[in-house]
Amino acid sequence: MRPAAASLRPHDSTELRSRIAELGPWFHNIDLGGGTTTAPEHFLGDYPSFKFETFAHVLPEDLTGKTVLDIGCNAGFYSVEMKRRGAARVVGIDSDDRYLAQARLASEALGFKGSSSATCRSTTWPPWANGSTS
Repeated sequence: MRPAAASLRPHDSTELRSRIAELGPWFHNIDLGGGTTTAPEHFLGDYPSFKFETFAHVLPEDLTGKTVLDIGCNAGFYSVEMKRRGAARVVGIDSDDRYLAQARLASEALGFKGSSSATCRSTTWPPWANGSTS
């Protein structure tokens, strides 16, 4: 049985890298600490970190106590960044279950699982695509 990601320690980097590979390919390169990233060979380089750096200054540095919604969260890069800024709760939604699994792993590996962050939700859009008429 595989250990829960939240219990991963720096010496478990082999296990974490294995889990990252299982969920690949990754579109977001997320720094999980200890020299472990999710997409070090990304074709766009350190994406989306280099993009985030261009507009990070317009976001509040301190999100303590705030709730953040990350629509189209992909693997959760921006969710992680909002949590790093102190958001009490981050909810990421995406229509791709693999991206949500990636976001969950990143959140857990960073120790955010028990802190109400990266609550990942699957979506179906448009609403009638699942047979609903409302």
